[in-house]
Amino acid sequence: MTQAQAFDLVAFKQKMRQEWSDAAAGWRKWYHVVEGEEGGQRHSAILVELARVRQGTLVLDVGGGYGEPSLTAARIVGPKGRAVCTDISPGLLAFAHERAKEAGLDDVELIEQDAEQLDFEEESFDAIVSRAVLMFLPDVAGTLTRLRSFLKPGGRFAASVWGEKSKVEFAMAGSVIAAELALPPPTPGLPGIFALADERRLAALVREAGFRDVETGTVQVIFETETAAQFTEFIRDVAPPFSVLLKDQPPEVRERIWEKVTKAYARCADPSGRIRTTNEAIWVAATK
Repeated sequence: MTQAQAFDLVAFKQKMRQEWSDAAAGWRKWYHVVEGEEGGQRHSAILVELARVRQGTLVLDVGGGYGEPSLTAARIVGPKGRAVCTDISPGLLAFAHERAKEAGLDDVELIEQDAEQLDFEEESFDAIVSRAVLMFLPDVAGTLTRLRSFLKPGGRFAASVWGEKSKVEFAMAGSVIAAELALPPPTPGLPGIFALADERRLAALVREAGFRDVETGTVQVIFETETAAQFTEFIRDVAPPFSVLLKDQPPEVRERIWEKVTKAYARCADPSGRIRTTNEAIWVAATK
């Protein structure tokens, strides 16, 4: 059986929608961890800067979940601009709506839609941003080509993905689980958290989609909690790709493995005892 035959696109999409919808409550609960000053705030800020968002900019956020980086952009664009936040999860978008309302941002539009099925008029936007989403798309090349068509001439594209596994400490849970269950390595070429962790490949995909002036770089994103046990709870609540690996295991096996995950996170303690994980995201920016 070939890789293409083994990969069920419909089942994958259904699984992704369900998992991220189920995780919406966790994102609400741990929002303060994800969106810390050195975490999500830094992550969104660099993408908005790379996209050259200014007052009056029309911005599309692909896979914006609970509103990032679209709400960060909305604070800049002002009444003459607009931010459109799209995501596959209605639960996450509901949280985005609450955040926008609380912040008094009325220049944000929320659309429930798969990133690979977005349908806007050509040359509708000045900028497109996407934070840690592209690696979960089965057809990255096709999606990039379509996104480029939504941009006005000279429009900017800025997106990020997670870097190499060794440089993304929050993902240690996945490594521990895989080792404990003796799981085979992920199939190359399929979507996943580290599917685009090659800076050169990411740049090549963007360039092949027709963009010019393609640049790449990295940003360090910090997630921290008071204790290792809290960090494990955080990951269990917000990262479906890790928790789903254990869903068919007996309760005693799940708990044993989560205890090992907690011990792994304990190695990230700073001098004060807080768990502070450093996670490298790769960004790519380009112009139409």
